Amino acid sequence: MLPTPPTSTPPPVHLLGVLRTLWRWRRSILITTAIGAVVSIVISLLLPVYFTGYTSFVAISPEQVSIESTFGTNGGRIQFYGTGDDIDRLLSIAESNEVVDYLIDTFNLYGVYNIDSTNRKGPVRVVEEFQRRFSVERNPRDIIELTVEDRDPERAAAMANAARERINEVNLRLIRATHGRNASGLQREADESQRRLDALNERLSELRQTSGVYNTEAQSEALATAASTLDRQIAGTQARLAAFREMSLRDSIAKLTVDLAGLRETRGAVTTQLEKLNASIGQIDNLEEERLQANEALSDSRTRLKQYQSILDGDRRTLEVIEEARTPLVKSSPIRWLIVVASTVLTFLCSVIGVLLLDSSRRYDWGSITR
Repeated sequence: MLPTPPTSTPPPVHLLGVLRTLWRWRRSILITTAIGAVVSIVISLLLPVYFTGYTSFVAISPEQVSIESTFGTNGGRIQFYGTGDDIDRLLSIAESNEVVDYLIDTFNLYGVYNIDSTNRKGPVRVVEEFQRRFSVERNPRDIIELTVEDRDPERAAAMANAARERINEVNLRLIRATHGRNASGLQREADESQRRLDALNERLSELRQTSGVYNTEAQSEALATAASTLDRQIAGTQARLAAFREMSLRDSIAKLTVDLAGLRETRGAVTTQLEKLNASIGQIDNLEEERLQANEALSDSRTRLKQYQSILDGDRRTLEVIEEARTPLVKSSPIRWLIVVASTVLTFLCSVIGVLLLDSSRRYDWGSITR
């Protein structure tokens, strides 16, 4: 007995109904789809063309704009590129009103976007329009990508570069503000050290004038030598005077008596100087030590002030450019073929759904339903 050939399974009844409905309305569906395609073509051709200015950069660590990195006062390893916090700060600055307002004013975006600046809502509208065309993002490699769309390709590139440089200026100003406050504190310390040094110099000068001591070490050595010499001379003169008295040499005795009195008077003056020196030497040495410390503190403060001034006045950057924005040669939007294809497919689906709904609605007696 021969096997019976397999029979094909007929399609479901509801699917046949749908296909019959679509076949019956095929002309309407095709016409509607064609009209949608033509309309989408016309609309896509009327849409304005936009070009995208693109620039990318990386954040530099704030340590690169510090005294330690500039003058090598930090023995540790200095990080060159910024961390996540530094990148987030650049992103926040990029989205700040200062950068947005700067670009609006610099490139006269009221005129570019044809927005009335005298209108009460004009500032809001121009910001909204700009933000739709402006984007700044951090990619997985920690590189910041900034894009600006505009109808003029040259202006798009110029706006992207200007936005990047403005971000650098604002970030550098924030860092320099911190350095400026530190410099102001150092300036106050330097002024205080200068006043303290002036007071010490004045006290030391008065003490030297009253004591007659100007160089403790040299004067101590000189007075000690003079006292020792005078003591030897007095002893020698006394011995000679005693000998001359035994020999009854009156002229020599008179001369030696006068010399001995002079030596004793000189020795008394040296003794007075030594007493003054011993009384003031401790105070003078203490003042000298304090003056030396105050002078060193003043010198350190002035050195750091010069370093801060060098950083505040120098040409510094807080970001490193990877790719400069160039004038784009190819438009970025609109993508006309995608608009046409999407609109045509959407029109076809809507017409199919509409036909099915319309055909299904005819099966019901709407009059009896609404009674």
